Amino acid sequence: MPHASVDGLRLYYEFHGPEAAFPVVCINGLTMDTNAWALQVPALAARFRVVLYDGRGQGQSDKPEGPYLPDQHARDLVGLLDALGLERAHLLGLSNGGVIAMSVAARHPERVASLVLVDTFAHSDTLMQAKLDSWLAALEAGGPGARFDVALPWIWSRAFLEQHADEVRALRERAAQAPVHAVRALIEGARQIDVRPLLSHIRAPTLVLVGEEDVLTPIWCAREIVEAIPNASLVVIGGAGHAPTIERPDIVNALAVAFFEQHTGNRDQQT
Repeated sequence: MPHASVDGLRLYYEFHGPEAAFPVVCINGLTMDTNAWALQVPALAARFRVVLYDGRGQGQSDKPEGPYLPDQHARDLVGLLDALGLERAHLLGLSNGGVIAMSVAARHPERVASLVLVDTFAHSDTLMQAKLDSWLAALEAGGPGARFDVALPWIWSRAFLEQHADEVRALRERAAQAPVHAVRALIEGARQIDVRPLLSHIRAPTLVLVGEEDVLTPIWCAREIVEAIPNASLVVIGGAGHAPTIERPDIVNALAVAFFEQHTGNRDQQT
């Protein structure tokens, strides 16, 4: 399995799509791994060079002691781009992955052609910290499986839970295998998120997507980001919760591909 060495850390990555095409990097949500992008890869790889990777503490990447702070995640991504020889890319980030994308775009504008941010947030306020604290309590009491159970109503829409029970059970089985210390470190890091001071520095064209039924990072979180980032726009996806990449991949894929194509020109081609 391919791994890149980034600041002493081994990060797992995958390439999909034409080697010469402009890259799109998909950045996982908090407890995701690369498998979570399965419904996006075919649509994106038909047009772009798709990079999937597991951040520190996720999937097949190294899982050092934490907490894994937001700035660390951002530095890891820049280090990965360097290791893979990618000077510039589009970024597609879900939830915590959106936070990483915003941080990289603000601090390294020359590396980011455009941003698509899905159900993300700019800071962990008191309410978000309370949600995450409930996840930590469940993790300590019953492990990653219990953490998944407590997070369940925050993540999915009503229709998805009613109609996709088998898929949710399969997701739980995979989530339950995660090491406790890594899940703890991911959640503890997310409690410290605050990228609000960075948002006005983002120059990349930005599309913000949010599920209409997202109760973890509600629509107001998306509006806060759109109001702060120059050249940002908002699309609300009806009937979706916190993970429209899984619940409504048709809409997410169409919007992301069109947006990335709009902002891929001759000046963006890799050399």
